[in-house]
Amino acid sequence: MKDGKRVPPVISIVCNFTKPTGDTPALLTFDEVSTYFHEFGHALHGLLSNVNYSSLAGTNVPTDFVELPSQIMENWALEPEVLKSFAKHYKTGEVIPDALIQKMKSSGTYGQGFATTEYLAASMLDMDFHTQKQVMEMNATDFEKKSMDSKGMI
Repeated sequence: MKDGKRVPPVISIVCNFTKPTGDTPALLTFDEVSTYFHEFGHALHGLLSNVNYSSLAGTNVPTDFVELPSQIMENWALEPEVLKSFAKHYKTGEVIPDALIQKMKSSGTYGQGFATTEYLAASMLDMDFHTQKQVMEMNATDFEKKSMDSKGMI
């Protein structure tokens, strides 16, 4: 606020996207589209913040909230209506097919079981490391093997 009036912030999105090559224009990968939507979420968060102190606006919020608007925006990148508004073949103008959108959505959960198991194993190993009853010298590799063996993980 300045003189009782809201002063809108200056917001910019800076990204490092694929450059054009030869006769091919710069075409965004889906990861780049997702990144753009994510960063746009941060931009909206800053732009729409309505606070008395700029130090409490936009990304200057508690850590557990700072990513919320941007992660919500990422989800819009896979919405068929949104994708079809811009995801078109650069030569023919053909709109992205529904089957491809479905494959993109499905690929997001590919390998999720393994990733979850890996995360849980690391968490259990961490708990084993930090719940030792006595300080002792140990071989970390042997400790990990023993920890995972005891849980049927290896």
